Amino acid sequence: LVAENIPLDILFENDDMLVVNKDAGMVVHPAVGHADGTLVNAVLGYDPEIEGIGGEERPGVVHRLDKETSGLILLAKNERAHRWLQDQFRLRRVDKTYLALVDGRPPTPSGRVEAHIGRDPSHRKRMAIVSESRGREAISEYKTLESFKSHTLLEFHPLTGRTHQIRLHCEFLGCPIVGDKVYGRKKTSVDIDRHFLHAARLKIILPGETEPRTFEAPLPDELENVLAALRR
Repeated sequence: LVAENIPLDILFENDDMLVVNKDAGMVVHPAVGHADGTLVNAVLGYDPEIEGIGGEERPGVVHRLDKETSGLILLAKNERAHRWLQDQFRLRRVDKTYLALVDGRPPTPSGRVEAHIGRDPSHRKRMAIVSESRGREAISEYKTLESFKSHTLLEFHPLTGRTHQIRLHCEFLGCPIVGDKVYGRKKTSVDIDRHFLHAARLKIILPGETEPRTFEAPLPDELENVLAALRR
């Protein structure tokens, strides 16, 4: 892994961790086709001592966001913090809030989705809603924040952390996320070059503390502009 001098929007930092507001288009860690320019490369450039924390391939990484998803992501700065933070996610003690603009509207203004997720048998690079025996439990709760003529702004609370969970659950509800060319419409219905999914808020107890803290990341300008155009 190569340390790179890439600007980071750091919202919070202490001796144990970083809270970063990740830009859309940035991959979290190096993988096939993304050897550099990732969040991990940027974090190593910012703090070289994170190298090796939690593993050589994904130093500091506690959880992930999709490449085109913007918003809050935590990174650990030492092994103790890494274990603590991972346990908080594994034990479902983290309250995560995402904002998603979808095409159409869900069957009910608010609700709960319980639909198992596994590898798509037809496309190995995709995930899919599958039977209970073939996938892992995936639960999301949502509510409507704002309705437009052909779109709806939803607030999502994923209770589990499966790959592409919110994107798949939106597709399952019949209202795919705007700009999601994998699980949604091939032709984007608004002027946007990414999918409209943002990790907006995160509530978690930090290592060594007893009361939860809440972190927030404002909607990026390009997403605010989409909403402003729909409100006209």
